Amino acid sequence: MILQKKYKATLALSVSVVGTLAVLPMVGEGFFWNLLEAAFLASTVGGLADWFAVTAIFRKPLGISYRTDILRRNRARIMQALVDYAADDLLSAANIMAVARKIDMAQMFRAYLEERGGRARIKDIVFTVLLRAAETMDTVHVAERVWPAIRESLKSFPLEKFLLRFFDMLAEDGNSTRILHVALRAVRRTLHDEEMQAVLLENIRDLRERYERQATLRTTVIQAMDLTDERLREIAVSHMDAYLAAMLKGEGEAYERLTAAFRSLLHALGKNESLKRALAAWKEDSFEHLDLSAQFAQWLERNVKGEAPFWREPLFLLVDSKLDEFIERKSLQRRADAMFKDLIEGELHDHHAFITQMVRERLEDFSDDELIAFVESRVDDDLQMIRINGSVVGAMAGMVLFLIAYFVEKAVG
Repeated sequence: MILQKKYKATLALSVSVVGTLAVLPMVGEGFFWNLLEAAFLASTVGGLADWFAVTAIFRKPLGISYRTDILRRNRARIMQALVDYAADDLLSAANIMAVARKIDMAQMFRAYLEERGGRARIKDIVFTVLLRAAETMDTVHVAERVWPAIRESLKSFPLEKFLLRFFDMLAEDGNSTRILHVALRAVRRTLHDEEMQAVLLENIRDLRERYERQATLRTTVIQAMDLTDERLREIAVSHMDAYLAAMLKGEGEAYERLTAAFRSLLHALGKNESLKRALAAWKEDSFEHLDLSAQFAQWLERNVKGEAPFWREPLFLLVDSKLDEFIERKSLQRRADAMFKDLIEGELHDHHAFITQMVRERLEDFSDDELIAFVESRVDDDLQMIRINGSVVGAMAGMVLFLIAYFVEKAVG
């Protein structure tokens, strides 16, 4: 379209020039030829004048430098005018905020979360930022700084009170019964363990030897009854096993006495001040010299860093819960909308000069030739219409002036 209009403008000027030259021999041969000569001449003058004016904006027509090549010579002023217009009018803080206040920022953010995959992107961004921070962490240094605080927390933890309260809790009926049965089953299994059998045999042998040393006749009686150490162990284990089996049935007076005694033991342990002081002293002494900073550093290295740290899923759950809360609560959305707009307004107030600088730098990237080509590509269409109109209006003005002069001359003559 631009090339077509430039061609039409040149064609109109050419027609004017050719027409002027063509009718010159006929000047004075009559009204019609004189009228055509005036029209073509005025069209030529108008077309040439507009061609000169349009060309002078971008370059030097006919090599004439006076008041021509306007864009190149006035580049600095034009640039400054564009920068001022962009900064003070088009992209002024007031205009930007006028547009921003018409937009519901919270709804835009909600649509981004629900419809354009924003939730996943936000979680990835938060995870990436925190992971990069974790990767730069000196775990040894952190462990050396944090472990003393952890140790002091452990020392201040009332372990003795907790354990004594734990004994009181165990002494409750349901708890004490279950614990007693677990203990009885464990004792029964241990009773038949090979190592326990060896211990029992050794103790029976020791008891028998001491028993026999007290009277010579006892040895004879034991041998006559064929009571070897193994046989004595078998009898002892059989009786103890039968007793434990009876207790596990949870019946009988003996069982009631055992459970009562067990509960009393647990209650006593829960109120034992000596035990409480002993536990407190043990805790203080143990934690005072406990240094697990190296192990803690290794744990941090394995579990805080890497592609799948322990905190990844809890972080995603936290982000999801906060985003869900934002989507569901209108009050949060209103606050977020106000916050976004206040943030934009504050940034514009503090950094609006950046817009000016950005526009200036972008315009300065244009060379003179690039600037001329850019402007010409945007306005050349209209400028070529000016040239065409100059030729047409010139022709009409020439004919009007000729007619006025002709009729005035007729009237005077």
